[in-house]
Amino acid sequence: MTFKDKIKMGVQDFAHAMLQPVFFLVIPGLLIALCSILQLNFMPEAIRNAGNFIFTTFLLGNISQLSVIFCVGLSAGLAKKNKGQAAVVGLLSFLIFITANNLWLKGHDMLATADPEFGLSGTGQALVLGVQSLDMGVFSGILLGCITGYIFNKYSEIEFPVSLSIYGGPRFAYLIVAAVDIVLAIVLSYVWPVVNNGINSITDIMSNTGVFGLYIYGFLNRFLIPTGLHHLVYMPFMYTSIGGTAKIAGEVIQGADPIWFAQMGIAHNLTSINEAARYMNWGFSKIFGCIGIALAFVKTAKPENKARTKAFIIPTLLTAVLSGITEPFEFAFLFISPLLWLIHSLLDGLFQILIYLSGARVCFTGGVIDLVTKNIVMPIGLTKLWIVPIIGFIGTATWYFLFVYFIKKLDLKTPGREDTPELKSDDTNADYGAIAQDDNDPMYIVEGLGGEDNIDSLDSCFTRLRINVKDPNLIDKDIINKYPNSGIVHKEGQQHIQVVIGMNVAKVKDQILSRIHID
Repeated sequence: MTFKDKIKMGVQDFAHAMLQPVFFLVIPGLLIALCSILQLNFMPEAIRNAGNFIFTTFLLGNISQLSVIFCVGLSAGLAKKNKGQAAVVGLLSFLIFITANNLWLKGHDMLATADPEFGLSGTGQALVLGVQSLDMGVFSGILLGCITGYIFNKYSEIEFPVSLSIYGGPRFAYLIVAAVDIVLAIVLSYVWPVVNNGINSITDIMSNTGVFGLYIYGFLNRFLIPTGLHHLVYMPFMYTSIGGTAKIAGEVIQGADPIWFAQMGIAHNLTSINEAARYMNWGFSKIFGCIGIALAFVKTAKPENKARTKAFIIPTLLTAVLSGITEPFEFAFLFISPLLWLIHSLLDGLFQILIYLSGARVCFTGGVIDLVTKNIVMPIGLTKLWIVPIIGFIGTATWYFLFVYFIKKLDLKTPGREDTPELKSDDTNADYGAIAQDDNDPMYIVEGLGGEDNIDSLDSCFTRLRINVKDPNLIDKDIINKYPNSGIVHKEGQQHIQVVIGMNVAKVKDQILSRIHID
């Protein structure tokens, strides 16, 4: 494996691991929405107080402490084995870091003094789990999680003689992590203030480039989905100060998503929506874009295939529109025509700009369920939510006519236009609306990967199996495709391969891991 391949694989692993903590933030979002309703003025005082208590609990427990959540999530997500122990080491790593940093700052008279009104805001320091240390936001969790994951993978299987065995394995990895944390806590006391100024400069640049910067953000966030690297585009804006900073309910909140959650908690008192909302419109294409594409596929399908095409399209479209999980739908045309994918991505960026320029300030990162739960409690006079379906109608029509034009013009073999009338959905799993047969065995995937001895690691994200193999020359995609899937992402010669399964990917992963042994 070349150095370039190692870097690319590492970035892909990082992007996948970042999803682990993010998935759990869905639940706090729903509860915060519920609490916002409970705090409305027409509610009895006791209910309003209960709603405020739950909101404050989730704000402090899930939003203000994102750094530790990301540290633990990344530590477990990056670990190839013993993920539970890696999570514990990640938590201990975070505690050591903030404590060591506090002691160093205190011992060298570097602790900032809190302002009576604004606290530590603007000083470069913050209370993290009650400990005053550097205000690194979620970056501290990401950095420590990556370091912990790397060290854990490298040293957690080292064993000592029997008399010293208690210090071997994961404990030895923890010992190394602790030493690195202490050194890092000291070094960053001097380095981070410089980095922080650089981050503020990036924020200024993004703000000053206006709609152009927003367009590039929207385009790349969609275009990079096949590589799995789109998470690296939106996550800094969603969960760090690059996406914005606001003081809400007495707490300094960083990142577009935490800011929105915090605003939901005080929705009844809001007078304006924070500008960070402009980074949260990438759900537009998941609903209106996908509807337009689906209509185009049905329109351009051969007459004898229209019924079968609808059976293939409708279930995956519903998944995309309702939950925002678009891969089973989008991968139906991504590999057939990269040109259509480019058009899809360009339109995504364009309509994100139109939503922003229209004056709408909504949280629109998922499907209909996400759109409703995150916006229903917000004052419609501020969000202007009613603008979304109007622009949505225009968007659906735009996607529809452009896709119909290019499909016909270039005679693209999109669903329903294949030379053979057989569609993949005829023998696929529940993600395509059909019931998988008993003989659909996920061990076909293992066989197609060159057997279990050729598998270096196997994990999953929300819809994909992510596998690293030892010898890429042993991969046989035809064998892998004997098991129902929505697509295979693999570049010839590379050791990393992704198999798009759908919403039941975790079950498939568990079935495989229960039947093979990976060294």
